[in-house]
Amino acid sequence: MSLSRVLTLLRLLAAQPAGLTLAQLCPMLGAPKTSVHALLRGLLSEGYVQRDGVMHRLGPQSFVLGAALVSARSLAAMAVPFLHAAQARSGETVVLAVIDRSARTLTYVEVAESQQLVRYSVPVGTTRPLYATSAGRVLLAHQDPAWLAEYLRTVELRPLTAKTLTDQRQLARVIKRTREQGWGSTLGEVTSDVAGFAAPVFEHDGRVDAAIIVAAPLDRGRAAAQRLTAAAQEAAAGLSKALGYAARHSPAPGKARETA
Repeated sequence: MSLSRVLTLLRLLAAQPAGLTLAQLCPMLGAPKTSVHALLRGLLSEGYVQRDGVMHRLGPQSFVLGAALVSARSLAAMAVPFLHAAQARSGETVVLAVIDRSARTLTYVEVAESQQLVRYSVPVGTTRPLYATSAGRVLLAHQDPAWLAEYLRTVELRPLTAKTLTDQRQLARVIKRTREQGWGSTLGEVTSDVAGFAAPVFEHDGRVDAAIIVAAPLDRGRAAAQRLTAAAQEAAAGLSKALGYAARHSPAPGKARETA
């Protein structure tokens, strides 16, 4: 199904809470009945649309997605001063990443870019696999154990660089260590010349849906690993506190280690 047509259909239904019929939707979408019917059938099966007789309305999954987007945007707005403080402290690019459990990826929702001539640069909206990124491993380390076990059992560990970790048992050990130490790092696993250092952002109830990353060119990041890890931890702890989380303790930053 065409993504643009899906989005248009959802926008049309959002503008008409009482719902629209198939006959009404066809001219609005400029598409034949068979195409619109197939589109609706797919969205119905996923819960993004619901049907009551001949009327079609937004389904519960549309509202779940909308709430998640609003939440991510609100979190990003709250994170801005912490990201900029970490950027000023570290001199490197600082990123807020949010987990997408259904896609099993993370998305960069806010960026405070380094002012250095040679720097890590990434646009807002970029997605990354969880298994290969410092933020992804931090997020994995704080997920529900059953969800994590299913993820580890089924994820395809596709190499992104020569250093990407592709052994599931080794990944499980790295995730365990990440949870214990309170931070994660990767050196050249997603992009061969980039190092990342990440710490979890806790919601008021202890849930972790986001992480803050300090990212730098590989050689510079490796040389300043402890300082950059500390900058990520400080920013994440500050944002967590702003969200109402009361931390029991903050693990001390340590030296980044190669994981592949």
